[in-house]
Amino acid sequence: MGLYISTVAGFFAVIMISMAMFIHYLRIGLDSSSSVRVDPKPNEKF
Repeated sequence: MGLYISTVAGFFAVIMISMAMFIHYLRIGLDSSSSVRVDPKPNEKF
């Protein structure tokens, strides 16, 4: 029973750490303000 609990707890910890790293990448790694510098909004309408 101890092996089962430690396996489930370890798997859950790995999943939680992976999700935290993915969320950190989405919030910090992908800077939404850089899109304005790369492709600015046009001033004139067509």
